[in-house]
Amino acid sequence: MSFIILLLSGIIFYIENNSNDNVKIDISELWIKVDDFFYDYSKIESFTLIYEWENAIVCRLNLQKKWIKQLDLKIDNTVALELKQILPNYIKENEKEDFSFTDKIIRILKL
Repeated sequence: MSFIILLLSGIIFYIENNSNDNVKIDISELWIKVDDFFYDYSKIESFTLIYEWENAIVCRLNLQKKWIKQLDLKIDNTVALELKQILPNYIKENEKEDFSFTDKIIRILKL
């Protein structure tokens, strides 16, 4: 069982580190498109803009999917301002969410 957990952890780590740094995001009245994937607003529970000091670093979409619960998109302050104006019209904003302990460790170690 521990071998399977270790294998899955390695696969997730590999996928995270080999994903594109720049993704194209399109927002319409019906969905959000991230690269080639469409996310209907009905499938998105909430969104969170996560800041480090005054700088926006991540827009986290909390999805209502079985396997992938969160989608983190790296952003900057200009994108955060635009999203802050657009997304609340379609999705509930969760202002209290922050990085988990594991996410903070990963960010510190820059993995």
